[in-house]
Amino acid sequence: MSSCRLCGRADLRSRHRLGPYLVEECPGCGLVQVAAQPSTDDLNRLYGEEYFNRGKYGDAFAERKENEARLRWLAAAGLPLRAKLLDAGCATGGFLRLAAEHYDAWGFDLSAEAVTLARQAHPALADRIRHGRMEDQDYPPEFFDAIVLWDVLEHLPDPVAAGRRLVNWLKPDGLLCLSTPNIGSTTARLMGRRWAFLTVPEHLVFFRRESLDRLLRDELGLTPIRWTTRGKWANLGFLFYKLKRVFPRLVPQWLISIFRTPLLRRLAIYVPTGDIQYAAARKGLEPRGRISPHG
Repeated sequence: MSSCRLCGRADLRSRHRLGPYLVEECPGCGLVQVAAQPSTDDLNRLYGEEYFNRGKYGDAFAERKENEARLRWLAAAGLPLRAKLLDAGCATGGFLRLAAEHYDAWGFDLSAEAVTLARQAHPALADRIRHGRMEDQDYPPEFFDAIVLWDVLEHLPDPVAAGRRLVNWLKPDGLLCLSTPNIGSTTARLMGRRWAFLTVPEHLVFFRRESLDRLLRDELGLTPIRWTTRGKWANLGFLFYKLKRVFPRLVPQWLISIFRTPLLRRLAIYVPTGDIQYAAARKGLEPRGRISPHG
């Protein structure tokens, strides 16, 4: 019997059965989670070279639009220029490159393939980009002014333990900023088991606003200062890939392949689903002003 990875309750309710994976919901804090946790071998297979060759990381336009929005989020949260920033789960380094124009940027990722691509694409940052699991990183305590988790939280088998490690690396008054799917959104409720982000075992935990607030406040001791929901810029190849994950018989593989070609993978749109939540929280007891519900 599994227990909630946020509050520890054991009386979890079965929500979905997706292939061999049971998806459960906690009646206490509202966290939704995949019951079985992947092994190290599972993770290495999942985040191998093919994971970063789906079109998502090959479209400079959509990626830049997303990362520009994230930079605006950091500025609105009050992060000063030249602050020391860690991108935890930096993937192929798209955000790091842009952030380095404004901040003292560092990063790491679980995927060796992603780190290799990031170092090759951004040689000036190569010595700042590390490979390995979060628990293998040895940054000094209180080393960073800000840590970002863009589309990472939902991949973590133990979000509380991971979050506490990150907070330990934050300076007093430092910022933790993140994005993660919002399972409490209207889109998620309407789509049910066919929600685009309900892709397991890639995604392991799913937060609604209340459970995310509980993680930040009660488990990590942070003060939330900003929260919003939005959609996502994405190229058409990645959209069809996600659609195939949800409706495998509806989308043929050849259609995805067409939109991976150099010309067509530049076709990107903003999808206003409103099912991605952004949050910023400060390390400290007192918030700076009123919590903003806007991006």
